[in-house]
Amino acid sequence: MRVPLVLLVDDDPQSLKLLSDALAGQPFALAVALDGAMALRQIQREEPDLVLLDAIMPGMDGFEVCRRLQADPATRDIPIIFMTSLADTASRVRGLELGAVDYVTKPFVRAELAARVRAQIAVRAGARALAEKNAELEQAAAALARARDTLEAEVIRRTDELMATNQRLTHMNRVAAMSELAASIAHELNQPLAAILSNAQAARRLLQRPTPDVNEALSALADIVDDDRRAATIIQRMRAMLKKGTPRADGQNLNELASEVARLVGNDALLRGVALRLDLTPRLPEVRGDGIQLQQVVLNLVVNALDAVADRPAGARLVVVRTRGNGKDRVLLSVEDSGKGIAPAEMERVFEAFYTTKAEGLGVGLPISRSIVEAHGGRLWAENNPGEGATFWCALPIGEEKGA
Repeated sequence: MRVPLVLLVDDDPQSLKLLSDALAGQPFALAVALDGAMALRQIQREEPDLVLLDAIMPGMDGFEVCRRLQADPATRDIPIIFMTSLADTASRVRGLELGAVDYVTKPFVRAELAARVRAQIAVRAGARALAEKNAELEQAAAALARARDTLEAEVIRRTDELMATNQRLTHMNRVAAMSELAASIAHELNQPLAAILSNAQAARRLLQRPTPDVNEALSALADIVDDDRRAATIIQRMRAMLKKGTPRADGQNLNELASEVARLVGNDALLRGVALRLDLTPRLPEVRGDGIQLQQVVLNLVVNALDAVADRPAGARLVVVRTRGNGKDRVLLSVEDSGKGIAPAEMERVFEAFYTTKAEGLGVGLPISRSIVEAHGGRLWAENNPGEGATFWCALPIGEEKGA
């Protein structure tokens, strides 16, 4: 740790000795100069933390030394305490006007002199610490600005790539609309791609704010990576399912699957003005199956429910996702909407491949969902609510207990 340095300037050797004795034992080092010119040379060799300067000296007096130090940007911040005689009020005033921070009178009181010197050294140390902290903050701000520029460029690049990918996928859907495999893949990928695009656009907005929110932008980019991986996994699992392969059989918590779906479609529901609610039973027994496929079932049911309430007045658009146990060997998941319900003649037809009541629908979501549920040993069906709207029910067998 650097020891503070105090420069004593006086043309009287006896005064210098008295000053040195008075400041001996203090937490700083001492240097001496017998005139103004020597003081300036000493300061050029080693910058002191404080100059204790005699005002009246032959040749270059203390006032001239002070003026030169104040005129030089490299030394203007060095604090100066003038030493004057008790009756020399004019010198004290002139010294303060030239930029001195304090003065002491001769003959001086040893305790007072030491206290004034310690106080000014403490102020000097605080100013240096503040300057260093400001420099660190400026460096950090510059680094943050560079990171923001790099991140913004990366977000723009990825957004452009994702938009191009989305356009290519749209074209593929039009060309292969009559192919069950192509239509199925397009249907299943719609939500993760929409989430990717939404998060990319959100990250761009966060970085274009007057004060960019880098942490939130990084969180949006992390969601993009997760949704991209999810899309790749959907393709792999969908191909396996269409080949009539055996689904994976891991322990799955329907509450977690439903919560993840709510996160995926949360922005979409908000934009549509739909209230999406979760009513999940705690400590729900696990089911065994393929998590991606079962989550896709929940996602299809929720998206259909959002579509079903689209024509309802604002404030009347409600979708509720519930989970329950049946007290025996099944776990129930239901998706209830406040739409107009399903015509009795269409209650079973909605599960037929390529049958749809939507102008832009492909009619593959519900058939695929039913085939997934049945492959897991479960059942998927629909009912009209007593008042308005419809509810889609999914019943799945409880998985075997671990260690059984």
